[in-house]
Amino acid sequence: MFGRWTGAGEGPGEDLVVVRRGADDLEIHCHGGLAASEAVIASLEQFGAARQVWPAWLRAGGTPEIEVEAREALAIAGGPKAVRLLSRQLAGGLEAEIVRAKALLADGRVAEARVALDRLGRAARVGLRLTRPWRVVVAGSVNAGKSSLVNALAGHARSIVSSEPGTTRDLLETRVVLDGWEIDLVDTAGLREEGGDDAAIGVEQAGIARAVAAREEADLVLRVVDGRQVGMTSSAAVSNRELLVASKADLLEGAVHPVETSGVVWTSATSGAGVAALAAEIVRRLVPEEAQEPGLLDGGVPFTERQVALVEGLRGR
Repeated sequence: MFGRWTGAGEGPGEDLVVVRRGADDLEIHCHGGLAASEAVIASLEQFGAARQVWPAWLRAGGTPEIEVEAREALAIAGGPKAVRLLSRQLAGGLEAEIVRAKALLADGRVAEARVALDRLGRAARVGLRLTRPWRVVVAGSVNAGKSSLVNALAGHARSIVSSEPGTTRDLLETRVVLDGWEIDLVDTAGLREEGGDDAAIGVEQAGIARAVAAREEADLVLRVVDGRQVGMTSSAAVSNRELLVASKADLLEGAVHPVETSGVVWTSATSGAGVAALAAEIVRRLVPEEAQEPGLLDGGVPFTERQVALVEGLRGR
């Protein structure tokens, strides 16, 4: 039925389409936006209706828990790869593998069950990040080209770029999608040399402190070095969570050829050289499973702590 809902008679009401799906099941469709739906729900509450969040409604109706969790995750997931993986779990991928593992254990085929459960355990590392972007912190000294690099990766001028040292004084986050994965790039205040004449003070010093703290929480740190200074600074990565990036490759004038320095990704935000290679390397570092174990993420993938605990419980049998 189509009509106008006036509720208790206050205001002009709201145009609705009401669909009867069953004896005790009605769908009410109104205009888009939160205000229209909230007005209808509040009006129904005045007549005695009880508000219920949709996950609880699904559970009360007997919807399997993994399906409810998949719908909740899909509502907040970003990036096509996360959505694709979660859609497979909504379609029953994870449920089917758990049921199969339980059947194998019940039949005494423990070795086969262990193989299946081990695969789920390895896939869970990525699964637990499907609703939370990877965090990549861009760090380095002042005027190393960090902000220009962030802008090049994002494809637009998100960070302010200036030749004046200390322009970036706080954490500036930019959400991007690289090769289908949602990533937060965090532009940070540049670090100054200790004991230098232009030591940071005040607000800039606070920004540097935040930059140092952000590095500890990052999934990956891009340590950006002016390409003209490669060789004068250490080119060794501190850990496997760090990637050394040489910027301003267009200003080298042949002094150092990029291929001569291993372990460094050479880039130029001005010409765009190396930016695509850097994006690919970022993804490779964040999600090594795609290259190291093709097919790992094609089947069931645990994506909540509850599911991981379930898998671990089965592995312990």
